[in-house]
Amino acid sequence: MKKFISLPLKNVYRIVGEDYYLIDQVLKELKIACGGEMSDLNQSYFDDENFSADKLLDSCNQMPFIAEKRLVILKELSKVSEADKKKIVEYSKSPSPFSVLAIIDNNKNFVSVQGEVIDCKPLNFNELSVFIKEKFSSLGTGISQDGLKELIESCSYNLTKIVAEIEKLASYAGDKEVSKADVDNLVTKTDDFTIFELSDALSKKESVRAVKLLELMLASLEPTMILSLLAGHFRRLFHAKISSLSTQELAKLLGVKEFAVTRAKEQAKNFSAVNLKKIVELILNTDYMIKSGQMNAENAIHYLVFSILELKWKE
Repeated sequence: MKKFISLPLKNVYRIVGEDYYLIDQVLKELKIACGGEMSDLNQSYFDDENFSADKLLDSCNQMPFIAEKRLVILKELSKVSEADKKKIVEYSKSPSPFSVLAIIDNNKNFVSVQGEVIDCKPLNFNELSVFIKEKFSSLGTGISQDGLKELIESCSYNLTKIVAEIEKLASYAGDKEVSKADVDNLVTKTDDFTIFELSDALSKKESVRAVKLLELMLASLEPTMILSLLAGHFRRLFHAKISSLSTQELAKLLGVKEFAVTRAKEQAKNFSAVNLKKIVELILNTDYMIKSGQMNAENAIHYLVFSILELKWKE
C-alpha cells in the first residue's frame, strides 16, 4: 500500500474520505514520523466529548518531549461553533513548527483550514486486488481471482472488513489457495452486497434465488429496513440508467461513493428505464401499504419481490 505521509512533515493535515482503515494508516504514519518514543506524552486527542478549541491550540503550542514533533489529533466533530472554527483556521495560517495538527474532517467543518489534504477515499478494484494479494502472501497463502472478486464485492469495498475477513480466510485455508467457495461459505456479506445480489436475481427472473436471498435478509433485518435498502438501491439504478452525468458527478448528487455508482451503472444494464421506474413506484406503493396498515411489513416485502418478478422485461 502507498505511503500517505512524505517528509518533511507539514504542520497541519486535513484528512477526508470514508475508508477508516486508510485513515488509521495515515495516523500510524504520522505517529512514527513525529517520533514513536514516549508517544503518550507527545500526543493529544480531541473529539465531540472533550473538544475545546482553546485546549486544542494549547496542545499544539506545547513543546514535544524527546520527539521530533508533538502530534495533536482532532477526530470527526459532529458540530462546532463558528468562533471555534475561526480560531483553528487562524492557527493554521501560522502553526507551531514543533507540532502536527491532524484533523479528520468528513463533516467538512474545517474546509478553510490551511494545510495538506489527505484523501482516504475507498480504493478501487485494482488497488484492492494488489493489497489483498500482498496481504494473503504475507500470511503464507493466496486467493483465486474469482475468490478475490467475491471478497471485494461481499465486503462492499470496505477495507476494514476485508482485512478482518482475510485473516479468517487465511487461517481456514492454511497453505492452500482461498477459493470463491471459501469466500461464499465463510465471509459475512454486507447488507449492500445482499441487496445487490437480490437485485441481480430479480433482473434475471431467478425467483428461487430471489426468495432465498430475501429470507436470508429477513433473518437479520426488519422488513422496513429491507424496503429502505431496496428503495435506495433502485433509485440509484434508475438515476444511473437515465443520467448523462459522470460517475463522480452522480455520486456527489446521490450522496454515495463513486464505486457504488459504478456498480449501479453496470447492474442498470439488466433493466429498462421503464421497468426501473415501475419498480421505484412499486416500492413507494409497498411503503404506503405498510404505513396505512393494509398489509403487514413482512408480507408486503414478499408481495413486492413477486410483483417485480412478474414485470415484463421489455420497454
